[in-house]
Amino acid sequence: MKKTRLFVILFIVLALISACAPAGESILTVGEKAYTQVDLEAMGTMFVDYTNKDGKTTAYEGVLLADVLADAGVVDSGSEVVFVASDGYEASMAMDEVLACANCIVAFDDGSLRTVIPEMSGKLQVKDVVKISVN
Repeated sequence: MKKTRLFVILFIVLALISACAPAGESILTVGEKAYTQVDLEAMGTMFVDYTNKDGKTTAYEGVLLADVLADAGVVDSGSEVVFVASDGYEASMAMDEVLACANCIVAFDDGSLRTVIPEMSGKLQVKDVVKISVN
């Protein structure tokens, strides 16, 4: 029993370690440009409160989504922004809404990224976002 428990704990620790991207490894692709967390943080961060469907409010730190799109040079590439999660989940939003949103961010979330789009559908709050494309 002790060996099984030790094995399970070791497996969980190894899974957590392998899931964390090293600081220099790309964690987000926007258009053709790859970003590390350091790259994103260098753009300047801000805090945004998001209240989920259960009424719980969480403060997230991240980079303004419009700034990320501008830095990647994709603002004029299309009218729809598509967020893709590591599990393949996709959500999209109109480019003009993204550019007009003063508190829509790509947030740092326990070693991964997520979109925080306050006052919009919960479907746009994409956890573990790894790619943003423009169509």
